[in-house]
Amino acid sequence: MEAKFKRGDIVRIVSNEVQPQCVDKIGRISKFYPSYSEKLGNSFVYRVNVGGKLLQGVACENDIELTDK
Repeated sequence: MEAKFKRGDIVRIVSNEVQPQCVDKIGRISKFYPSYSEKLGNSFVYRVNVGGKLLQGVACENDIELTDK
């Protein structure tokens, strides 16, 4: 299984339950790692840096999208 995003990718946050004020913000993937949950099975989770600040929690692939900005 391969991660959808890699370190350094620029992404738009499309959902964030912990910090809803960050939705639609642009950030950079700072790190990612494999994870497992009963709901998602094997997947990857991502840490996103927005404006020099690492967001709380992790993002799943459905929470972010690649952008060209």
